[in-house]
Amino acid sequence: MSDGVLEPGTVRLAPSIDPVTSLMALHRTHGKLTPIRAFTRTNPKQIPDTARTTPHSIQWITDRDVDQAIRPTLENLFSIIERTIREGRGILWQEGVELLVRTNGFESVLKFVRGVVDICRTSEWTVIIVGAPGTMSDSEWARLRREAPSLTIGDTDIIESEELEDTIQEPEIGIHSDGPVKDVPPMLARLPSESMDYPSLLRRAEAWASFGFDVASLIDAISIDLDLAREAYQRIEQDIRTATECLVRIEDAEYISSPVRMKMRFRCMQLTSLEDIVSILDRIEEENLSAIK
Repeated sequence: MSDGVLEPGTVRLAPSIDPVTSLMALHRTHGKLTPIRAFTRTNPKQIPDTARTTPHSIQWITDRDVDQAIRPTLENLFSIIERTIREGRGILWQEGVELLVRTNGFESVLKFVRGVVDICRTSEWTVIIVGAPGTMSDSEWARLRREAPSLTIGDTDIIESEELEDTIQEPEIGIHSDGPVKDVPPMLARLPSESMDYPSLLRRAEAWASFGFDVASLIDAISIDLDLAREAYQRIEQDIRTATECLVRIEDAEYISSPVRMKMRFRCMQLTSLEDIVSILDRIEEENLSAIK
């Protein structure tokens, strides 16, 4: 593990489309030695008990009237973060930066992050701010990264993104990214049609597979014929983007039962019934808006 990756007194930005998996990866690498306090957009009942067993804890960022809930307003979140890091030491996990941007505007969230950076400097805490990079523009992510350097949370370790700069600053041949490569997960970086050679297609398929997406049909096509592989890739690339957006929306949709949520996540990873999932999420959002009005 890189020295200083989770140095006390720092704030880090962690891109993630699956915050529950990322949180549990953090527990595997740091949970035995460091208390982790998580503010999550996911119903805590859907998160393994490891994340809430003393000295760890979880609080739900939601408007619902439940115990240990945190109202998703910038003022309230800032106040709770300030009180939390005033004493002791540990890691504070803050999810949902993309939701805060949607509800408060980017400039307000940027000021919020700057404020967290300021109060964190003299503390013994590391604050990790988590969000899905595909839900904000590249320029917005770049501005957030200037305040909170990014890190990647994987299955086995937490790697400081800056230390990977030498290997990924120059994009691989055939891979084009709309923004900084280090902040764009493989499923969100575009691959132009003119660059769809065997090595590039295989690297992309393996990257998608490493995130858990079922791309067996693409891998089979790559082994048979390049034209067939290109056709399969173009179809699957759009499915990956749709599935990624759905996964983020599923995390934000509070009124989905656990069985339905699990089924929807499974279908997203299998890249099946995506149109149905989009329709269900649209209906849920419309119903919630009507209830608020």
